[in-house]
Amino acid sequence: HAEVKMQFGKDPREFNVLTKEFVSDGNGHVSGINTIRVEWTKDASGKWTMKEVPGSEQYFQADLVLLAMGFLGPEEKLIKSLGLKTDSRTNIETPKGKYSTAVPGIFAAGDARRGQSLIVWGINEGRQAARE
Repeated sequence: HAEVKMQFGKDPREFNVLTKEFVSDGNGHVSGINTIRVEWTKDASGKWTMKEVPGSEQYFQADLVLLAMGFLGPEEKLIKSLGLKTDSRTNIETPKGKYSTAVPGIFAAGDARRGQSLIVWGINEGRQAARE
């Protein structure tokens, strides 16, 4: 990014920006995105959440939009409906070195158990959970 900064006078990357809308050129192609800045805050339970910053709306012109999705943990609704326990990072809780949860017949592996990580860990843990 140093080369781009030298060429254009600033780092082109944008952080803590939430896309609100993809804008069409009227012919089925993207022409830009409407965004708003966000701040990360902890709620009453200590879980990280995004809070929109009022007045920070911005339009970015674009011919191509690449999505980079952050990981905020396993789906809370599913975890609650199955009666699963979570750790302090909201990952599905399992005994150390195991993949079985406190609910008989339900196992957790990969990102759901350890948090955001490499796909090879998910594959490996999925295989180990199947053996367990």
